[in-house]
Amino acid sequence: MATYNSTNVATKTGVAAGSISGMVHCAYAEVVTTAALTTADTLNFFDLPPNARVISATLEATDLDTNGAPLLTINVGDAGSATRYFSASTVGQAGTAAVASAVAGLHYKTTAKTRIVGVPAANAATGVAGSVYLSVLYIVE
Repeated sequence: MATYNSTNVATKTGVAAGSISGMVHCAYAEVVTTAALTTADTLNFFDLPPNARVISATLEATDLDTNGAPLLTINVGDAGSATRYFSASTVGQAGTAAVASAVAGLHYKTTAKTRIVGVPAANAATGVAGSVYLSVLYIVE
């Protein structure tokens, strides 16, 4: 079981909280893995500030499953819902990107500082180390 942290989490810089209300902000993180992801691993992306209303999210990954029959899927969410933003995303199967399609995450508003995490929902057939990227557009109300 491994926990991989983005630079945002490792340096505790997080995301600016005292910004102007109603302006669009972008939280971005790259999480680099040193081994193949498993369902026991956690990807810590960043913290959203209180009252952040998510208006868009994009997930991208390098090819983390090099087998011809890929299985790797990744959930992205928070403590309240492990799949709030992405549910069983296949971006790591061939190194692609996706825009959030989980309805629960679109226009979701945090009530407190909220850690955004990723967790593999299924192991890769032939997993390799790589990178997972997440960007979230939000406004602070």
